[in-house]
Amino acid sequence: MADQNISFDVEYDLVVIGGGGSGKSAALTGAQGGLRVALLEKMAETGGTSIYAEGTAAFESSEQKERKTPATPGKHFPTREEGFRRYTDYSHHRANPDVVRMQVDNTAETINILKSLGIVYTDVTIYAYDQPLELYTFHRPDGLGARVQEVLLRACINAGVDIFTSTPAKKLLMRDGAVAGVQALDSKGNLMNIGAKAVILASGGYGNNPAMVKNYSWLHRSADYTYQCVPTENTGDGLTMALEVGADTENLGAVMIIPCARTKTLTSHVSGAGSQPVLWVNKTGRRFASEEVAMSFADAGNTIAKQPEGVVYAIIDADTVRHLMEEGSDIGLGDFIEYHMKLTRLQAELDQDVAEGIAWKGDTIKELSKAIGLDPAVFAATVAEYNDACDKGYDPMFFKPDKFLRPVRKGPFYAINMAPSVLVSDGGIRVNGNLQVTDNDYQPIPGLYAVGNEASGLYGDTYNLDVPGTANGFAHASGRVAARHVIKTLKGE
Repeated sequence: MADQNISFDVEYDLVVIGGGGSGKSAALTGAQGGLRVALLEKMAETGGTSIYAEGTAAFESSEQKERKTPATPGKHFPTREEGFRRYTDYSHHRANPDVVRMQVDNTAETINILKSLGIVYTDVTIYAYDQPLELYTFHRPDGLGARVQEVLLRACINAGVDIFTSTPAKKLLMRDGAVAGVQALDSKGNLMNIGAKAVILASGGYGNNPAMVKNYSWLHRSADYTYQCVPTENTGDGLTMALEVGADTENLGAVMIIPCARTKTLTSHVSGAGSQPVLWVNKTGRRFASEEVAMSFADAGNTIAKQPEGVVYAIIDADTVRHLMEEGSDIGLGDFIEYHMKLTRLQAELDQDVAEGIAWKGDTIKELSKAIGLDPAVFAATVAEYNDACDKGYDPMFFKPDKFLRPVRKGPFYAINMAPSVLVSDGGIRVNGNLQVTDNDYQPIPGLYAVGNEASGLYGDTYNLDVPGTANGFAHASGRVAARHVIKTLKGE
């Protein structure tokens, strides 16, 4: 673990590994604080998962204060205390209170900083408009996460951050038990040693490393069947490097899962239809939950991932196709499938997917069951039982609200292959309230920090969508707080 006789090719005060929201926030804060900062990004461009982020969670922000109350009658903007309690309770008290306090105390500043850089917020709302438990923390920026990342990149460059793309970090270099630098490959594949007085790990977790997802998360049974609908490269680099130098882990298995039609993207109208609270069956041909769980993609992702081989079929008929195309979706999926959005491409996508064999069609329920490969008798009984519940307006099996009880009666019938998609892992490396990485004895490893989805402490086993924008809010706040602690430490404060 020790690299006592290290020679460095270049030296910095701070090296940040990862160029997403947490990494850029850390690098910008460090540079503005007078540090010489390098940011290493293994991809050809910076941005990471943050370019797919829609909103940012914040408490008692200037945007909330200007609006006074949400647009929804009878609702209010939550206080920091409410946020603290919600994170703690949702995690079943597995969250680290120091990390939770860091989040609720620093997210409002994130909004002010991004506004000062030119970001305009169009709304402060919730993610799922039909979900009564959500707090109104979702600060939606004009241009969403992609725009925020563009602005942060320009700010980092203007602040003097040296940004190295196509430069993957490979190893943390240690001296006398403290971080001394990073070993990385430059854009030409040459090995180089970069000296650093502190290193911040911001490489996004391990969500796009199937082997790690299978090894570390609770998805060990269905990890082989997950589908990556967001093309990121969060492959566990930071976790691997941290473990090599004695870091410990916490809530390692927490992952953020979203239902997605296999082979499709989140903006697909077929995927959007399958993510509605329509009839869902698993490979046994039976229902397994109240499909209203679709209102929270995190809970819906967990529900689908628990099914055999992570396979779920969303069953819709011609009437539902018409309803979704002409009247719009019953629930939203953020800005990917907006609330009551008309899924005008649905029929065309279904026809193409059926032709390609990635969705199934039958003029009768029996034909559909054969096309999918389900037991015809079991599937027919499931549909009949479900239709009876729709007719009565009461679901005796799972108590699904009657407003979502839409029958499956008019052919042709379709089955959409829904799969659990791991967007990101939600932590793993244990940190304290300053985002310092801690060892097996809960002591900070000098000079080493983890932020964003690298850092544990905010979650239990599931991403809490009832505080929408949490991951993005945590990315910015944790990166900034970590960098400030580096500044104070190097100044001897």
